[in-house]
Amino acid sequence: MQGRIKKNFITGIVAILPITLTVFVVYFLIVKTGGLIGGVFKKITVLPPLPEFFYTFLGFISVIVLIYIIGVLTSSFLGRYIMRMFERFMERLPFVRGIYSSARKLTDTIFMDRSAFKRVVLVEYPRKGTYAMGFLTTQDTWEHKGKKLYNVFIPTTPNPTSGYYLLVPEDELVITDIPIEEGLKIIVSSGIILPEKRRINEVVEEKKD
Repeated sequence: MQGRIKKNFITGIVAILPITLTVFVVYFLIVKTGGLIGGVFKKITVLPPLPEFFYTFLGFISVIVLIYIIGVLTSSFLGRYIMRMFERFMERLPFVRGIYSSARKLTDTIFMDRSAFKRVVLVEYPRKGTYAMGFLTTQDTWEHKGKKLYNVFIPTTPNPTSGYYLLVPEDELVITDIPIEEGLKIIVSSGIILPEKRRINEVVEEKKD
């Protein structure tokens, strides 16, 4: 009973966390950041007196433009180099290091491209008798010694944006009916959050295509 209560509580947190985070980010950008930068526009004497919400909106638009400019700059070679230097600096700070690392992993997980994954699969890895959960990245296969080799990404836990790329023989690959989102929840939570249905069914039809 205690285990079920704990599991339901954690499941509830996972359910409301994306909504809460989205509301907080939108509120922070529009009201807090927009109002802060809007205060700068208030001090520009050239502008005529305007309603308070207009300054907040103007500050919010400025934040959006600034984020876009930062995105353009960090997409360049020089920008990526500067970001790497900044990350190394942040990772050396005693108290900030843990917060920055966790925030970085969270954003990488949120914005990772889930559409790149086709199926949740199981592979006997890193040794025979133990299974690792991964994702089939494409239906295209390799050929080796008359065998089909499938492209599989085995993510790490709890940060699924890093992992291992494997070429797995057809007869050693278990393609499951687990949804992609469920597979990601299992991996990110290190197996703490599990679906109600835990019988893994193999999808044989996928291998025939």
